[in-house]
Amino acid sequence: MKKLLLLISTLLLLLLFTFCERPDYSSQIEPIVDKYIEAWNTGNHSLFKDVVDSSFELRKLPDFKPVRGIKNLEEYLISTHNFIPDFLLKETERIFLGDTAVVVCWIFTGTYKGENELPPTGSKIDIPGFSIIYFNNNKLTGEWIVFSDLMWVQQLGFNVLPPTGNNPSKN
Repeated sequence: MKKLLLLISTLLLLLLFTFCERPDYSSQIEPIVDKYIEAWNTGNHSLFKDVVDSSFELRKLPDFKPVRGIKNLEEYLISTHNFIPDFLLKETERIFLGDTAVVVCWIFTGTYKGENELPPTGSKIDIPGFSIIYFNNNKLTGEWIVFSDLMWVQQLGFNVLPPTGNNPSKN
């Protein structure tokens, strides 16, 4: 009788642990993130339609103002490839943050050839950064892009100079 009770107890504990197991979000989301990064690396914005939610919100330097919707995301990708035609995102690490977000560490490389906020320089770019990519129901819902603006302008060949003249804050 004790053996039967021990067997039933063991089976109940095993079932309890089996049903309490958390889902593996990384296996569900990794192919979606892969396709999203492929879209950025190839400039093929049509890849967004299968992986990006219509409410997608992109936030980026310098002000993190939201760029909302797939259409605006597509325009941003096209613009990026226009001024950096050989744009390439090399992923260095992926860290899943539960069931809502993944941090993707990367190095972005390319040659700055187009007119954007800064004049074309032809300079090679090699800048580390990271993205926090949010997801829900197997769709990407947002991304925050972070990298060093200072490194960006220095690699483009610009100098950052301290302010000249009187500094009222020191008086």
